[in-house]
Amino acid sequence: MAINDRGDVHTLVTRLAEECEKVGLTATVLSPTRVHVSAGAHSRLTETIRCHPDADEELMWWWSWGEPICLATSIDLAVRHIAHVVAPRGGDR
Repeated sequence: MAINDRGDVHTLVTRLAEECEKVGLTATVLSPTRVHVSAGAHSRLTETIRCHPDADEELMWWWSWGEPICLATSIDLAVRHIAHVVAPRGGDR
């Protein structure tokens, strides 16, 4: 997917939220560039994921602490990483 404008970013954020929901996470789009994800209403583990370019102008997913997750177009990979953080096996679900 070629990223042409802010609307494309919002589309990616919406898709990330939808894919997180498909694997059982709770995801809420907060803005055109941010999505809040948790393992559910009773989970203490949550994360706000942002979508913005890196220093090389590659659009990436970013953790709230400023580390990149992966390319924004790699939604399946992003969901796996996010699920690992907010819903670890045997963890806080």
